Amino acid sequence: MKINAHPTARRQCGRCVNRFNCYYSTAGCFGVNPLGGGGSGAYANWLAAPDDIGDSDHYRFTYLDTEAIESNEDELDDESFEMNSYEEFWEPLSFDWEDTSLILLAGQAVIIEAEFAREDAVSDLEDDDFEEDGDHEGFTTFLGPNEAQAFGIGDNVVAFAGGYGIDDPVDIVEAVIDAQTGNGEASENMSTLLGELGGSVATGSTMEEVDADNPENGQFENMVAEGDTATINGETADRKWVIVYEEQDDVDTGDLEDWVDENDSNGAVFDDVDDISYNQNGRKGVVTGTIDTDDL
Repeated sequence: MKINAHPTARRQCGRCVNRFNCYYSTAGCFGVNPLGGGGSGAYANWLAAPDDIGDSDHYRFTYLDTEAIESNEDELDDESFEMNSYEEFWEPLSFDWEDTSLILLAGQAVIIEAEFAREDAVSDLEDDDFEEDGDHEGFTTFLGPNEAQAFGIGDNVVAFAGGYGIDDPVDIVEAVIDAQTGNGEASENMSTLLGELGGSVATGSTMEEVDADNPENGQFENMVAEGDTATINGETADRKWVIVYEEQDDVDTGDLEDWVDENDSNGAVFDDVDDISYNQNGRKGVVTGTIDTDDL
């Protein structure tokens, strides 16, 4: 499960049929999709509706419980979790990733919960020519000198938006803040997906309803969202993959078995996963298993 970030990548790959094996997101290119767990985590509260944080009807999120990652650092493959690269997301703020407890990449927005002095963060931004834009739900917003980046600084939390083609990053910052404070919400399909996720690391996205069936490559007819998560428990981790379908009757656990059978060797996504099981929960098809943490 490689999660070393490349912040210049800003689009979904499009070259990969199997979204679970390779994709581009706001976080960048990941070698293997890092997901499995149970129950919607606190990160779900930050996920705004797609229309509020970009021009697309869908977006991918990636969530990291950095405290869980750090506390299990000895169990992880060193090459799989290069967390220092994430610090580029919140420059010019000067705190380290070890100070963080949550990192969430959601479309064109980044949310970081961390221990830092609010006045120091404000000073960092002002020194880098950011100008205060206003106040929003307890956050102070700042706009960068090129008006392509914005920060919202709260108490031990930062919301950031920036990248190519963003007309008003302050609007995106305010949208994720509104979602967290209960004044906005994710789409219905995203909320359905989040109800099954959780974990120490997670990722997922919604999509236009898929009209072709190709289970060997992780495409399922009538699929409208997908995600996966890993809950680290010391030497082992619980893994979960979730497919959300348009209707409950669309769920086909046989297709999920075909998907696993075709991707359980030669370094494929299920190669090191043990105790695999399949079940249906409403309009969600769910694959669960366990893995050695150093194989993530």
